[in-house]
Amino acid sequence: MNLSNHWRLSALAIALSAGAFLSGCSSLNTVVQGKGVDYESAKQGNPLEVPPDLTQLARQEQYVVPGSPNAPVSALAYDKGVQTAEQVAKTNTVLPQYPGMRIDQAGGQRWLVVDSSPDQLWEKVKGFWQENGFYLTQADATTGVMETDWAENRAKLPQDFIRKYLGKVFDSLYDTGTRDRFRTVFERTPDGKGTQIYITHQTMKEVYNSNDKSTTAWEPATPDPGLNTIFLRKLMVTLGLSEEAAKQRIENPVQLAQPVASKLVDDGLALQLQDGFETAWRKVSLAINTAGFTVIERNRAEGRFDVRYISAEAALKASQDSTGFFGKLFGKKESEPKPADYRIALQNAGTQTVVTVQTLEGKPLQTDDARKILQILQQQIQ
Repeated sequence: MNLSNHWRLSALAIALSAGAFLSGCSSLNTVVQGKGVDYESAKQGNPLEVPPDLTQLARQEQYVVPGSPNAPVSALAYDKGVQTAEQVAKTNTVLPQYPGMRIDQAGGQRWLVVDSSPDQLWEKVKGFWQENGFYLTQADATTGVMETDWAENRAKLPQDFIRKYLGKVFDSLYDTGTRDRFRTVFERTPDGKGTQIYITHQTMKEVYNSNDKSTTAWEPATPDPGLNTIFLRKLMVTLGLSEEAAKQRIENPVQLAQPVASKLVDDGLALQLQDGFETAWRKVSLAINTAGFTVIERNRAEGRFDVRYISAEAALKASQDSTGFFGKLFGKKESEPKPADYRIALQNAGTQTVVTVQTLEGKPLQTDDARKILQILQQQIQ
């Protein structure tokens, strides 16, 4: 298997690809292009399903959209026209524009604020990701979270002679050695009338794991905040802004207070944020989703996130069919332990907020796992 920006060619592959080119019978993935992005799904065929230990539990009606839209939906289903009459009706009645869109920024974090409720935006944002070359493996309105599958950004490939003049026929011979996925999180604005939309990027890279470079493995890589910005801009255009207006909002965000450094206290069993509750809630919500936690339930009034944690590497393995590209690479590991469930609790302490880890029953955890979770959150917040 090839590493980043490497390509492989063989006489047989060239002959087969050339034959397909001449006969017009080549089979290609659907690719949606944009500035700096050119994604195609990591898997063809049936849409990926959420692994059993990542399945969301519908407990809360905070984000429920009429018609139960929280089942995963694939671009393939849309291509085939597999839509219910209710879904078609919703699509046709969505307004083409949404008023009051802006970008808020605090430190290095940016998010979209729209003067419309989550239920008015949910279906439109689902369609946005499908139109941009992704399958959705998670679309849970009860938690306000969408997650794409792992996909390859083909814009990273070199535009050499073969790709330039022979086009997509030879694309299967190239591999970037990276895979990306995106999470979209919906939060109601403090006044309850609008929606805050956060997009976070996760990425994996392929590396050699043997001295003779005969085998490879996937490991987490550094996320690119620039991709978050690109998709925020593209989303604003989808929601009705012109390209120029979206660009202006990206270049001139509403600047909020700079984040203040956090610190671990109580022997690492508590994370202290020098922020009031609303700001702390936003920071912790972003940290949870960037770090790869799966939100089972969130309750802002009670200041808690019930989460399930699985590392990005494990999620990439779990999300692929065992007979597919990644399944052949990783194989099945039936003995691999399942992730556990935790409660991340926020307690308002005046101008500060204290974050702790609890059981789902609300009992404080004083374990190494609790310390590790808080360390992960602190790293993401900083």
